[in-house]
Amino acid sequence: MINLKKKVAVIAATSLALSGVLVGATVEPAHAASVKTYQVAVSSSSKPLSYEQNGKLKGYEVEALKQIDKQLPNVKFKYHAVSQNAELVGLDSGKYDLAVNGFYKNAERQKKYVFGKQNDGLSLVRVYYNKKQFSSSVTDLNDLVGKELAPVNANGGMYNLLTTWNKSHKKQITVKTTSGIAMQQLLTGVNSGKYDALIDPSNLGEASIIKSQKLTNVATSKPVRAYPTYILFSKKNKSLATSVDKALKTLKDDGTLKKLSVKYFGENVFNYKVKEN
Repeated sequence: MINLKKKVAVIAATSLALSGVLVGATVEPAHAASVKTYQVAVSSSSKPLSYEQNGKLKGYEVEALKQIDKQLPNVKFKYHAVSQNAELVGLDSGKYDLAVNGFYKNAERQKKYVFGKQNDGLSLVRVYYNKKQFSSSVTDLNDLVGKELAPVNANGGMYNLLTTWNKSHKKQITVKTTSGIAMQQLLTGVNSGKYDALIDPSNLGEASIIKSQKLTNVATSKPVRAYPTYILFSKKNKSLATSVDKALKTLKDDGTLKKLSVKYFGENVFNYKVKEN
């Protein structure tokens, strides 16, 4: 009888021990071992898209990425704030898996990187012009013919926009290029009359510069173009791009991206129809 009790006690203890092992094994999420970390390059100074403030990353694309991360339980993003040039160099070398900075889709980039089907936002191109140099509000690129336009980046989207426009119009817009001039300097030039106008995507902080610097001679047009912007993925991350597409679709449908757009751009950019040409 005593032996039987001992056997029962041993069996019970063994069962409890095994139960403890099983319970312990389920403390960690079942998917924890399959979580993969991806290196994300973001701009350190492209307010309001992404920027550093008091040692923390903020901005529309930063918060959008964090929301995407929440949608993908097996994915973890690690952020690196660098210059745009460093973003692309790092993407080319394999240092980064994906990058954001209001990127447009073009033939050259499509050869080098993977684009998802879903855009992460819209870049609204506006004209910032000196009120005294125009008899009426600027509404179209035609209004820039014969005007002194602030120089644009020779490798940028605005150069492509203006030169493409010139190819299909008899009256030409004079296009001057630069390797890089600070936005504040360009807008100050418009305000002083050095330039008649500046054409640029309006998601680069122009509105805050005009307000903070009290550039009272500068007027802002309604969008003259609306370009979809995309997350760039390295060639080895096609499957990640597909997963991010699903997450972006969800965030558009549930209004998350709309709220972020209003927060950082002051309006819902998704209300505008894409107009690239």
